[in-house]
Amino acid sequence: KGETSQPEKEPEKNESVKDDAEEELENGTDKIEQKLGVYYIDETTGEITRDEVTVAGELQEAIVAKLKEASVLSETCEVQSVSVNDSEDKIDLDVDADFRYGQYVLMNDMDSLYDELKERIIANKKETDYSLIENKNKCEKMYELCVLAQKDEQSMRIYHNDSIGENRTEFQRDRERVVNCKAFRRLVDKAQIFGSEKGDYYRTRMTHTLEVNQIAKAIAYALKLNLDLTEAIALGHDLGHTPFGHQGERTLDDILCGKIDIGINATPKMFEGRCFGGFKHNYQSAKVLTEIEEKYKEFSGLNVSVQVIEGVLKHTKLKPEQIDLADFLPKEYIDKIHISNEKVQVCSNLEGQVVAIADEIAQRGHDVDDALTSGVMTIDEFIDRLKIDKCRELYNKIDTEIKDIENSQRLIIDKKELVISRIVTVIINYFIQKTIQNSLRLVKENEKLGGISFDNTKVLVCFPNDAERVNGYLEKVVQKKVICNNEVARADYNASMIVQNLFAKYYKNPRLLHSGTVHKIFLETLKHENREVSNSAINLSDGSIVLVNKEIEEITSKSLDEKIILEYIKKSDSLYTQKDVVIFEKRRILVRAITDYIAGMTDGYALEEYQKLR
Repeated sequence: KGETSQPEKEPEKNESVKDDAEEELENGTDKIEQKLGVYYIDETTGEITRDEVTVAGELQEAIVAKLKEASVLSETCEVQSVSVNDSEDKIDLDVDADFRYGQYVLMNDMDSLYDELKERIIANKKETDYSLIENKNKCEKMYELCVLAQKDEQSMRIYHNDSIGENRTEFQRDRERVVNCKAFRRLVDKAQIFGSEKGDYYRTRMTHTLEVNQIAKAIAYALKLNLDLTEAIALGHDLGHTPFGHQGERTLDDILCGKIDIGINATPKMFEGRCFGGFKHNYQSAKVLTEIEEKYKEFSGLNVSVQVIEGVLKHTKLKPEQIDLADFLPKEYIDKIHISNEKVQVCSNLEGQVVAIADEIAQRGHDVDDALTSGVMTIDEFIDRLKIDKCRELYNKIDTEIKDIENSQRLIIDKKELVISRIVTVIINYFIQKTIQNSLRLVKENEKLGGISFDNTKVLVCFPNDAERVNGYLEKVVQKKVICNNEVARADYNASMIVQNLFAKYYKNPRLLHSGTVHKIFLETLKHENREVSNSAINLSDGSIVLVNKEIEEITSKSLDEKIILEYIKKSDSLYTQKDVVIFEKRRILVRAITDYIAGMTDGYALEEYQKLR
């Protein structure tokens, strides 16, 4: 505790204090620890009294460790020797002028000064010489697939017109086709939660996809599952995601079911009957792989295996009562993939189950990362949320990491950033290890199955009960602090307005769509199974202006007979030839084409289109 008045210097006594301290170092650390106690100075009498309570435990241990070296002790006895007097960057303190003889300072009262002194002391210490250590543990083994893993010969493909080559497996080809498609490249500019204005650090769909892939491979490797199939599913699972995160997805679905009115001419009962279908990104990801991507002259899509399509489709919940799978997949795939009316659909292959849980783990990790980095939630606040019984194990792991950082003898540029990084690492590793331990047991118990077919409904890759409870709890914490944050709410509102505006403009005037999408509408109409629809197809980008305007007016604005349309939807009979049915089918083709077009946009392209059409 310093004073404003400057006492007379007593150099001899100061030298005595230094000599005593050095002597104590030679005799052991007991007396040094006593000197680290909390002392009080009576300002009137100058009497020094000592409280037997020592300085706060963790800080005390750190200081005692420093004092065990004579070079460090000699530097700390005189503050000016630590300040490096010849340097322009000084700690402006003078032991004799600023502190009374025999005076001690409680370090907790001068945190910033202590931190700076600590860094200077560490910097002056000789760095540990780390020599290269040869790892004699042989981790590489012959990787043999477990009984329940998908084998190459089990791969099922709709088209068989091309060869995989001598040096590639079936599932390697799937992975490479996913990585080289346009939709995969677009993931770079598709947001996760935070908008692009947050800066380059915050995650995109691409970084999320790579994180899921990394986690999935770690789990699959431990379970001896097919790594190529696991990667193909992981890298393709979010190809169908919309711009602006899940808000873009929700907005498209709300437009299709009539919750948001953008001018589509349909009655409430027609919307209630989902006459224009629905939207969810996992369905759209499957559609990208089987229909939207154009790479081969013989067929649309990428012709990846049915196992990949099923894993991508079932990596998150399906909505069989609200979304018709026929809007997204060709009949050949639907016939192979088992779809039930259960709320949670189980991917038959274990590699798909791995990706589903890896997606969940990655979500927990980077949501916490974004929350702490953005300042929406402080580190202390997050740690406090973990001080409950069900999170005790995770809390202890994180607490140990933080203490290790506090006691680190390395100079750390940004301690907060390091703490956040370690917290996220601990969370991800916690869930990975829990999943591996639980799933190894389940796989071993079910080896008698001898293999996995498309009709498998057993969940063999999952969290144990304790980790499941922790996962649900963390998800709620993040939703409260991040997803429901007012800044995120504003970004979601703006995103919804952009998607609504684009959809309305494209619907009112389809010629505003990209030329490829306009041509797609024409081709979809031409190949429609209802002959009345196909025979009346008009190319909106290459026809008589009068005829095209009339066609657009009819498709977008004409009121339809509700009873006829509902009956037609229920029976799905292509023999219906009524004029209203023909117009309805053309309207449906237009609406689904606009949906595909917007879903494929990046954030940047959607914003650019919005600015152009305002």
